[in-house]
Amino acid sequence: MNRYILSFIISSIFYLAIIIGLVYFVSIDDSCKADANIKATKKVCFSVVTQPETPKPIIEKKPKPKPKKKHKPKPKPKPKPLPEPVKEKPVPEPIPEPIVEETIEKEIEVVEEETQEVVKPVQTVTETQNKINHEVVQAKQDLFISHLIHKINSNKSYPNMARRRGIEGLVDVKFKILSDGNVEDIKIVSGRSIFKKSATQAITRSFPVIVKDSLFDFPREFKIKISYILK
Repeated sequence: MNRYILSFIISSIFYLAIIIGLVYFVSIDDSCKADANIKATKKVCFSVVTQPETPKPIIEKKPKPKPKKKHKPKPKPKPKPLPEPVKEKPVPEPIPEPIVEETIEKEIEVVEEETQEVVKPVQTVTETQNKINHEVVQAKQDLFISHLIHKINSNKSYPNMARRRGIEGLVDVKFKILSDGNVEDIKIVSGRSIFKKSATQAITRSFPVIVKDSLFDFPREFKIKISYILK
């Protein structure tokens, strides 16, 4: 390792000495050439002619123009109101002489019109009153039927056989309500036979009921649906 370092130092010193020698010889050669050139030169006289300086023109500074004052426009005079035109008084027209026959006919016509106008509102009032009464009766009938169905459903019992088998269904029942509130002619229109006994028992248990002659014309036949659904 030391041997390589030593050889590197010796070679670098050698090359450095060569470079210094070359630089020295080149500088000596340039100095010799410069001395020879100085000897070969001749004397040369230079004369400098100066031209008289031309005076610069004096530029006078112009004063800046003052800004002109803006004249405000004079307000226009308001137009004088024109005098109101004088209204001419209307000349009263001559009153015509009354005609007795025409006034009598006009009074008769007015009386006939008044009687017709009085009759019409009476007819409309009676029609609206009848319509209101009909709607009230209809609402009471619907309320009676809904209460009856609710009572029948509350008295209904689910058959044990149908509950064990998981059978569900609807039963259409027809029956007649009498004027004293009792029931008769209970008939099963459609539905499973397993629910027939339960449906008839539910209806018989729900009667008698309070009835009003103003609602229906009793005896009256009704038809309802009884539903059997497992919960």
